[in-house]
Amino acid sequence: MKLIVGNDIGNSVTKMYVGEKLIKQPSVVKRLFVKPDVAETDVKTNVANLLDEMIVNVTSDALKRNGLYFVGARANITADKVENMNIKLGGKHKHDIPILMTLSMIAAQSIKTNFGANGKLPEEMSLTVGMTSAIPASEYSQEKARTLEGRFTSGTHVVIVHVGDQLVTVKIKFNQVKVTQEGVPALYSLLEAPIQILELFKKTYKEVASFTVKDFIGKNILHVDIGDGTTEYIYMKAMNPINDACTGERRGVGHATEEAIKMLKEHLNGHLNVNRQQFMEIFKDPTHNLHADAVRFMEEARYNEAQKIVEDVKEKYMTQTAGNVDYIMVYGGGSIQFYDELFEELLEFADEVRCKLLYIPAKFAVNMNATGMKVLNEKVIFRKTS
Repeated sequence: MKLIVGNDIGNSVTKMYVGEKLIKQPSVVKRLFVKPDVAETDVKTNVANLLDEMIVNVTSDALKRNGLYFVGARANITADKVENMNIKLGGKHKHDIPILMTLSMIAAQSIKTNFGANGKLPEEMSLTVGMTSAIPASEYSQEKARTLEGRFTSGTHVVIVHVGDQLVTVKIKFNQVKVTQEGVPALYSLLEAPIQILELFKKTYKEVASFTVKDFIGKNILHVDIGDGTTEYIYMKAMNPINDACTGERRGVGHATEEAIKMLKEHLNGHLNVNRQQFMEIFKDPTHNLHADAVRFMEEARYNEAQKIVEDVKEKYMTQTAGNVDYIMVYGGGSIQFYDELFEELLEFADEVRCKLLYIPAKFAVNMNATGMKVLNEKVIFRKTS
């Protein structure tokens, strides 16, 4: 089976296009030393739930430790010995979690696709994959990009996926991998997006009522891509990133979340042990007994983190762009969380420096990089030629 993959390896969530299918999982793993008991033996049920119940045994030269893992949502059920990426240290190109997430998600989705087509589980599958991915601008260099590419392209990766009480061996060979800077794919996403992506922009500026996404071709844009562990400030003239002016800072929802966890833990006299992903489940669940406290502490932490981002935008504008900016474009999962704290302040700043604020609506913001990678794959990197 041949696959084209667009892989947005987030510190919080990994979002991936496998062909036309967008799949998502929390970026967490848990190493296992004993095979877990099987509770469900119905094959259809297990395949339907496969992404949320990933138990995999991975063998790969790209990993420091081969072995048996819970991956994604399955790993996130308990806090004990769950691993996620350290957002303070960075180093995504060297970390094992991006490799484990990528291999496991590709293998599981391929099994689902195969089962849907054939109605039975295969014993073994062989995949040939072409993939686009990205690392933060705060970490990016050509050498680091080549390092991550090489971890995927060197050798064959073997993923044994547990589907209830049955095992499927998936062999994955990457024939081409392109790693770019986070933020760069988003412009491609914008230029291929439906006109609804400009709803907030047109509501903010009456004079752009006739604009289409194609009106952003050739413009100078300061991208503000707010993630979990980093915020990327990508300065692009026309379609080209100005590498010396593309930077990133360790700002984002994850940092605010860690501060909120500290406050909540102190509030509970230390009787709490959750990771970032688990805290956000509490934050989003109004029925949880700690929901109100989580919301209160997150609001405080979010305000402080948002102020740092505003200061960054002003500094990057002054020091990296020489004032040659047509639009400040804000997106990423963090742009949704920080909207109330950021929008008016960034709008005021944009007015002061005579440019416009393109704040991407929530329904598009979180998938800009993943969607952009899909567009890059189709239009540029893996474009079909006759």
